[in-house]
Amino acid sequence: MSELAPLAGIRVLDVSSVLSGPLASMLLADLGAEVIKVEPPAAPDFTRSTGDAHNAMTAYFYNTNRGKRAIAVDGRRPAGQRILQALADRADVVVQNMRPGKAAGIGLDPNECLLRNQSLIYASISGYGSDGPSASEPVYDYVIQAVTGMVDVQRDPTTGLTELTRHFVADKVTSHATFEAILAALFARERDPQRRGQHVEVSMHEANLAFIWPDSMMQHSLIEEPDAPAVYPGDYYRVYPTSDGAIVMMPLMGPLDGICAAIGSPELATDPRFAVLGSENLHQFQDLIAERIGHWTTEEALAVFGRHDVAAGPVVSRSEVHRHPQAVARDSIPEHQDPVIGRIRSARPAWRLGGTPEVLNEGAPIFGEHTDVVLAELGYSPKEIENLRQEGSVA
Repeated sequence: MSELAPLAGIRVLDVSSVLSGPLASMLLADLGAEVIKVEPPAAPDFTRSTGDAHNAMTAYFYNTNRGKRAIAVDGRRPAGQRILQALADRADVVVQNMRPGKAAGIGLDPNECLLRNQSLIYASISGYGSDGPSASEPVYDYVIQAVTGMVDVQRDPTTGLTELTRHFVADKVTSHATFEAILAALFARERDPQRRGQHVEVSMHEANLAFIWPDSMMQHSLIEEPDAPAVYPGDYYRVYPTSDGAIVMMPLMGPLDGICAAIGSPELATDPRFAVLGSENLHQFQDLIAERIGHWTTEEALAVFGRHDVAAGPVVSRSEVHRHPQAVARDSIPEHQDPVIGRIRSARPAWRLGGTPEVLNEGAPIFGEHTDVVLAELGYSPKEIENLRQEGSVA
């Protein structure tokens, strides 16, 4: 197999901000691509100021921009637009997450970019896509959670109250969908005799509809003969408190005889009340389990369910996730000493490749760190760079 990382030699221009675009381009960097991140001189990425900063670096920015180079260019100025256009002309991929039509304002209209660089993969991320009645609306993660049914899925079955998922799941789903689409477009370019690129459009709305649909919408898919009300497994997700914490397990996933034996009531496995678990009896059965689990420590509960081959797991606090034995054994959350932010841990990429080298990028760029180097690579002289800096086109 190749000794090169899968995307070695691929150049990415990232003019996106916050989460959906930056995470997608970081995933490309995690496969070996060279990524240049662009920020306006007067408006650093929002994530640079979200959370505690250490030497002007936040963990949020670090975790979405690891392994990139950073330049500060004002795309509203003609000189800045020329820089961005030159970078797009030599790029394999451009990633942007502005509202439809806004990229033209910094000289990166997708059609014009593709005319100049016909091998370019131009990835546009937007809230609702480039057309339709909602296309021009401002969109954030929480809006997409609401309109795709994700908030409704979180409805408490007892109180009927709804709730947002308390992390930016819609943004991250969109990042991965964009990453997948870019990889597919790069592969299509390799098959094309003329190595033509294309415009890849990903909307947060459609990415999250596709994400939520397979299971959450199984009762809302059939049209001619809709499903009758039945057990939707997610409605019976439950956290079981222990004497010193909590665990999760799912009676529907069985084995029923193993669960009953684990809680010291093997006779329940043949009890007519629970012969078939469903909407009529599942909550009652869960209450019996909860009562028994409440007397155990978390360690005892996991041990007893483990002996009976019942899938269960501890509720791990975020401050302890990196200490989970499996994460430790596989070095899933490596630590290193970064010269800017200090000692930091960050989750490694999800994949393990058997035939090509792993890319474990360390370090995220400080604001404008590579501006001079990148401009020099484009052919700008030191005097020209200084003039650009004096006029405010770069920083």
